[in-house]
Amino acid sequence: MILAIVVFTNVNANAQNPEERIYNMLDEVSTEKLSEHIKKLADAGGTRSRITFTRGVDSAAVYIKKVFDSFSGLTSVELDTFYIATATSPYNNQPQVNVVATIEGSTNPEKIFVIGAHLDATANNDSNWGKNGANWKSIEAPGADDNATGIASILELARLMSDEQFNFANDFTIKLVAFGAEEYGANYKYNHHGSTHFANQIKTAENEIIGMVSMDMIGFNDFNDYASIVKDEKYVGNESVTLGEKFVKANKDFSIGLITNKAPFETGTYSDHQSFSDVGIPAILLIENAPWKSNDYYNKNPYYHTTEDVFETINIELVKRITQLNLATLASYNGTATGVESEDVSTPDQLSLSQNYPNPFNPSTVIKYHLQESSHVTLKVFNMLGKEVSVLIDGNKASGSHEVVFDANSIGEELASGIYLYQLRTDRSVISNKMTLIK
Repeated sequence: MILAIVVFTNVNANAQNPEERIYNMLDEVSTEKLSEHIKKLADAGGTRSRITFTRGVDSAAVYIKKVFDSFSGLTSVELDTFYIATATSPYNNQPQVNVVATIEGSTNPEKIFVIGAHLDATANNDSNWGKNGANWKSIEAPGADDNATGIASILELARLMSDEQFNFANDFTIKLVAFGAEEYGANYKYNHHGSTHFANQIKTAENEIIGMVSMDMIGFNDFNDYASIVKDEKYVGNESVTLGEKFVKANKDFSIGLITNKAPFETGTYSDHQSFSDVGIPAILLIENAPWKSNDYYNKNPYYHTTEDVFETINIELVKRITQLNLATLASYNGTATGVESEDVSTPDQLSLSQNYPNPFNPSTVIKYHLQESSHVTLKVFNMLGKEVSVLIDGNKASGSHEVVFDANSIGEELASGIYLYQLRTDRSVISNKMTLIK
């Protein structure tokens, strides 16, 4: 079990601590790079459409492969070709592609985890969509949210996981896949063609598929950073729930700051996770929400499958946090992706520090800790640059359990939204954790 409690010798933690390596990677997720990818894909080589069988979708595949190719730490980058048999002639003979980047596992390469997002788009909900999609060749379908956001996320994951400075030593193989032809087409039947082809191809006796996550529409929400976890109930529901719970746990343990739904999660088959569930692979969908309906944390998306799905509608912070969630989950997955065996972290006097609650918080949160013996204790809050922002405790405390409230509005200076470190120190030990302030 990976613990959210991390032991430090000082505020600037040992970079070789596995949890700290994960935090370092999370801090490097770049909204600038995510934005750049979304804008490039929405423009689609100047066509502003990634509808299947258009020049724009071909341009997107070329762009994705070019970005993957720029990361020297990837094991391989390949084009996985497939055909859409239900397409009208001559399109049924026109090859489509999945773009596949692989980071091969160091000790168990036959075990595979798949992270996917679809590279195509559509505008079939737009008022200008012709009868039966007659103008599919000419209508704009920029698909900034659906699904340039998901593709941008896997490109950023590839950049960080392949960067040698982070020492991301995964035991199992990770495949990052940009799927073609996820959307329904005007000139062919069915959907999820690229992922169906890939799932059937990868499900072999030689491979053990640990799980799959589809990232589809992860960028529209104008008032919350909310992520819905969705499973396909019909096939591997229980295993998919277990997979989803790992994402919920990573969100909490690494203070990602997302609001998520809870197990047993939503059910649905409206993305590429269905293709993997169909062949018995545990799979979930990470999405902003079913875009056609609202809940307490989400207003239905008015730009869904229209020409107005453009970059300006994107909540880029939400895209960043969902990218961080994938990164944190993979890096802590059963303790294998960091190259370090999972272990309980303890200190000489059994000092313990709980995750603050609520987390994320605004403006106040409760921090609990436990002392095995009476000690002089300091509990301080630092920003991520190591600057002290508050001293919550500085004095002698008896053995046993204690709690203290941290109120971000009571410290004499305005704190920005973000991640903060809270550190508990005795004469014998230092232990720290992270919390997220959202305003």
